[in-house]
Amino acid sequence: MKLDPAFEGNKDFGRDIVNVIVGIVWQMALVVLPIFFIIHKTGATLIALGVVVICMVILKYNWYDKLHRADIGFENVN
Repeated sequence: MKLDPAFEGNKDFGRDIVNVIVGIVWQMALVVLPIFFIIHKTGATLIALGVVVICMVILKYNWYDKLHRADIGFENVN
């Protein structure tokens, strides 16, 4: 802040951290889903599939839909 008084901190830090945690869970579920399917663990496969779908919905509304606001002010930066 001393070097650049115009610097603004990340106001969406809490939401970003939640998105990182949800994204890690989503990626782990994507890894174990085919493993459970191959070893014929039907219950675990369905749970992993449910986790994947729930995480996708959370990320859709909490991250993807808000991406356009993150680009405001950076349209002409090269």
